[in-house]
Amino acid sequence: MNRSCAVWLFLAGPLWAAEPQLKVQAQLQPGAAVVVGEQLQVQVDVLTDTWFTGGATLPVLKLPGARVQAPSGEAEHTTQLIDGKTFYGMRYAYRITPVAAQRFTVPALTVSAQPGQAKAPLSATSAPLSFQATQPVGFAPDEPVVVASGLRLSQTLVATDLKVGDSLTRTLTLQADDTPGLSLPPPNTGVIKGLRLYPQAPAISDLDDGRGHITGGQRIDRLVYRIEQGGHYTLPAIRVKWWDSRNHRLQTTQLPALTVEAQAASAYTPAFAIAADLKALGQRTRWPLSTHLFAWMAAMVVLILAGYCIRLLWPRMVALWREVWPALRWACRQLRLLPLNPRQEKDFP
Repeated sequence: MNRSCAVWLFLAGPLWAAEPQLKVQAQLQPGAAVVVGEQLQVQVDVLTDTWFTGGATLPVLKLPGARVQAPSGEAEHTTQLIDGKTFYGMRYAYRITPVAAQRFTVPALTVSAQPGQAKAPLSATSAPLSFQATQPVGFAPDEPVVVASGLRLSQTLVATDLKVGDSLTRTLTLQADDTPGLSLPPPNTGVIKGLRLYPQAPAISDLDDGRGHITGGQRIDRLVYRIEQGGHYTLPAIRVKWWDSRNHRLQTTQLPALTVEAQAASAYTPAFAIAADLKALGQRTRWPLSTHLFAWMAAMVVLILAGYCIRLLWPRMVALWREVWPALRWACRQLRLLPLNPRQEKDFP
């Protein structure tokens, strides 16, 4: 019995010793020195010596003075040889764009994952990293910086037979390689006298290679102008200053100015005139009434209404007087009031 137990323990020993391992490695790409506006990546490799049953859980990374894009749900597969042992893993990437010239410190990142044959999820921590961002030559400290390995700028104009009240649309498309769409600045439009600008929300997006890898950014601005007066107008040239990360120098891309002509508004002529039609029918469009005539007409109306009211109420007034007069005479006798006319004293006892 003891001998069989020893055999089972000997066979199960390698299984107990094969507890899976979890390692986390982080590195900066392309390096620890960048310029403001240049994007770099913090690549995080999550490795194990078995396999993963699911994706890894990464922490939220925030860096004051920089924009940070969290890794997407998809990861690249990688294989590394560590101390003579093969590790299989997943590679994630934080995309960081510094907006201030300063030194940044990426703290240690704690990642959890579930390797195969593990009883519970395991956790591991990467080493902290740091990098320096400097202001590129040719840019003021408060000036937006566009850093890209390539930049393209184009425009279209929709305007035909313009006149006062019409609108024209100028569409500007800016594309930059190796920089996110949120880093692209708005165009400098300026103020054009005689044209009212109605700003539209820009369309900002990231460009990819069709396989989920971000290759750059795009910004589309639609400038809608309304013509307030006729004349000759010049839409200003668009100029974008950017830092060439491939050649490490200042570049400028510019679009030419556009000219448009707008006609003044013509006087409005109705399709038909009511006054002319009335004249043609022999009718007068106006009745000239003087103030005196209007007063005489109002007086006549008042007199007619007064006569009508008296004629309507006179029988009732006579009947009422006949009813009231006997009572009034009786009251006077009771008070022994003297009449006002002595000749009619006989009316009173």
